[in-house]
Amino acid sequence: MSRIWLAIALFACAGVCQAQLAGRPGEAPPLPAGPGPGVDVRGKKADPSAVEIPLYAGAPVRGVLEALVDKGFTIKWDPEQVLPTMKLLERPKSTRIDKLLTEILTPYDLRADHNLMDGGWWVRPLEKKKKKVIVEDPMPPAQVSQ
Repeated sequence: MSRIWLAIALFACAGVCQAQLAGRPGEAPPLPAGPGPGVDVRGKKADPSAVEIPLYAGAPVRGVLEALVDKGFTIKWDPEQVLPTMKLLERPKSTRIDKLLTEILTPYDLRADHNLMDGGWWVRPLEKKKKKVIVEDPMPPAQVSQ
């Protein structure tokens, strides 16, 4: 049984090779047209490595997020949540994008989640855990002594 499968696989490979050669004898098919080598199609700017990211204490958080978007990262946020008055409290120590966003956004009760639909990041408010409040009886039940 295994020899039959081997023969089927060999015939399939031979058919694929024959189909490639049948197109134009002696000529290779042309390469697909594209932007060419060395072109960065992700970013809006021609050279994303030249984008300056303002990572210093007092820099506006919006400016940092916009610089990261110009650098080629996909980050979406609501302008009502990221206010222009929000400033970096200290220079971030992280170099990874996920930890950098966490370090920048945590003081303002924001977080960056993965955006699974478009890729990249989505800035959202931090969900705070609700505390359970236990209400006890003000007076313990009277004990009967005998």
